Amino acid sequence: MLFRLILGLVLGYMAYRVVRRLKEFFTLTGQAQQAPKVPQPDVLVQDPVCKTFIPRQEALKLTKDGQEYFFCSEGCLKRFQRGGGVKSIPNEGEV
Repeated sequence: MLFRLILGLVLGYMAYRVVRRLKEFFTLTGQAQQAPKVPQPDVLVQDPVCKTFIPRQEALKLTKDGQEYFFCSEGCLKRFQRGGGVKSIPNEGEV
């Protein structure tokens, strides 16, 4: 009688270990199949004053009349605020 009890406990413990290993295996396999999260590249924005492209996270931001403007430096931001504003770049035919 005692032998059957010990045998039942050992078999139950072994079954528990097998189920636990299978659960770990499938959990790890599921994680490995998912594509790793790659950070998205930063979006570039253009400074309206000097026309420089800069990462949005590094740019200085100004909201004016409901529109967002991004600047590469405080100098460009101040020039825009003073009204010196947008630099016009001549076309190829103009000089």
